[in-house]
Amino acid sequence: MTPWNATATALFLVSVFGATANFIFYPAAVFLSCALRRRKAPPRSGELPRVAMIVVVRNGEALIEDKIRNSLSLDYPPDKFELLVYSDGSTDRTETIAREFESDRLRIIASGEHHGKIRGLNEAAAACSADILVFSDADAALSRDALRRLVERFADPTVGGCCGQRAIRERDGRMTHAQGFYVRFDSFLKRLESRSGSVTSNDGKLYAVRRALLQPIADAVTDDSFVLLCVVKQGFRFVFENKALARIPAPARDADHELERRRRITSQSLRGIWLCREVLNPFRHGVFSANLFVNKIVRRLLPVSLVLLFVSTAMLIRVSQLFLFLLLAQAAFYALAICRWPLRNRSFLEHSGVLDRASSLAFYFCLGNLGMLGGLADFLRGRSVAKWNPLKADLE
Repeated sequence: MTPWNATATALFLVSVFGATANFIFYPAAVFLSCALRRRKAPPRSGELPRVAMIVVVRNGEALIEDKIRNSLSLDYPPDKFELLVYSDGSTDRTETIAREFESDRLRIIASGEHHGKIRGLNEAAAACSADILVFSDADAALSRDALRRLVERFADPTVGGCCGQRAIRERDGRMTHAQGFYVRFDSFLKRLESRSGSVTSNDGKLYAVRRALLQPIADAVTDDSFVLLCVVKQGFRFVFENKALARIPAPARDADHELERRRRITSQSLRGIWLCREVLNPFRHGVFSANLFVNKIVRRLLPVSLVLLFVSTAMLIRVSQLFLFLLLAQAAFYALAICRWPLRNRSFLEHSGVLDRASSLAFYFCLGNLGMLGGLADFLRGRSVAKWNPLKADLE
């Protein structure tokens, strides 16, 4: 084998692993771990702890009334539940609407300036004394039993945090089907991880943590991921409760929004892992360290793996027709993604439902990886985003 072919083969093998690890090898490994480490049913407790739900919102006048009504109608003893709404420098009627509902169960904290979600979370958490703190977004409609489902998991003394299940509300907007597929796959992984130990991915739409374990959230990180890592760092598990449901609109409003969102999340999540890098020590945190490395670091390197896969396959096409076939398959996949916008023509789609969904998945996959590549570059350059203006309007 020539040095050229040897180098190309090595690149090909490394890139194949990087491109398939999170979709094939990691789910299989977690499934095996789950089968070998099956845990007993979690204990139940009749004593319900005091709970405070924190909602940080900026310019959410279209959402805040529904969020407050939904939160106050949850199935939880009123004397043990408090809702705290933090207005992060809102310039619309968010604060005015929220104050119409102010009571013993609802507190309002208003910041005169826009400081960012993380500062709002830290200030709101410092103002609470409840046993369990629940964090949720203004656009998340919770199932009536969501709080009870989350709190039940804390009857297990090894559990320090718990996240709920997000469900995308039915919309006709772009990329909705692809985003729904991603959410289902992510939830599948969470269920497996939770059964065998701790999840490696939290969900900011709905999660809960023991007040005693909550540490100040660092700037320019994803708050949900950082809180999870801090809980695990202290020797506790972070689990998943799929029956605690949070219904949300599709996260990505359009292609530009998805690019920006993925770029920011990638950069912030990598920064959070760097700040909590001790959880990557397998001698202290065992299987969780390996799971985190694959699901959060190898996964963020996926766009690099895809580029290397395409290049190395092209380098090997003279070695075997198999590589020519693989190269053509990759090219066809990317062509399907590029064709996404023309395929939006409704008259054309009347007889092309399968092709439309396939192009939607391909486009969403490529778009997400392009955003991750930007986020990876931002992280390596030390560029961080401490605050941003959230886009919460429903899809049209």
